[in-house]
Parts: sequence; C-alpha cells; structure tokens
Amino acid sequence: DKFLLSTIRDGRSGTSMIPYAHLGKKKIEATVAYLRSHQQEPNRSKEIDKQPKAKGDPKQGKLLFDQVCSTCHGPEGNGYAAGGSGTAVGKQGFLAKASDGFIRETIRIGRSNTRMLSFQGPAALADLSDQEIDDIITYLRTLK
Repeated sequence: DKFLLSTIRDGRSGTSMIPYAHLGKKKIEATVAYLRSHQQEPNRSKEIDKQPKAKGDPKQGKLLFDQVCSTCHGPEGNGYAAGGSGTAVGKQGFLAKASDGFIRETIRIGRSNTRMLSFQGPAALADLSDQEIDDIITYLRTLK
C-alpha cells in the first residue's frame, strides 16, 4: 500500500505517471482502497514489505537482467522510453518506492492483469532461483 500511496502522491519520475499530491491524503487513501476492492488475492503487502533486503552479486544480476529482463524492461531498466514493452524498473522513481520484497515477489509470481508473468518455477518463463532473483534486485539497486 505504501508503494501505491507514494506513487499516486509523488508520481514516477521519468514516466507518464504524474503526481496527484493535490488530491490530499484522504482522497489518495480512498483511491488505494478502491484499487484494493478489486483485488482477488489476499493483501500480502505487509508480509512482502517485511522481507529482508536482497543480498546478491550485482555483476551476476546484470548478466541475468540482460538475458531475462531487458527484453521487456529495456537496457538498464529504462522501460518504454528505451523501446521496451515493460515498465521502467531501473529508474529511481520506481526503485525509491519499491521494497526488495515487492520486487522479489513480482519476479517470483508476476503481477496479475499485466504482462509481467512468473519467472520462478517449472512453468515460469525462466526458472530463476531465489539467489538469482536477489542478484537481479541487487543489480537494480546499483542503477542511478
């Protein structure tokens, strides 16, 4: 929820998501509540945000990102601006708001109603290990 609240309030620098701070705290919270009213899965945000920080090898993470993630998210995670079909996960507007748990779970299980599919498990697009996922997160955290 913190990710949604801050994204709506502050926007996402370098993307088309403009800030809506002028709505005020109550209206932004109501917007998040509205979005949550459509979810079909249980709200796991507190559990996910409590996950530990990623501990990985950024060099290995870059190799994996280049091989697996850059096809959609563009080189260095620039997303649509780099001609990718996915969001800009390498920009500070995203990285400053997303916890390592949020990124980890998104890679593991994907995001419903988006093009972001699972990247862990035998039926996934790539069967990344927990360590490989942490390597990618650690690499993303090196981007400026």
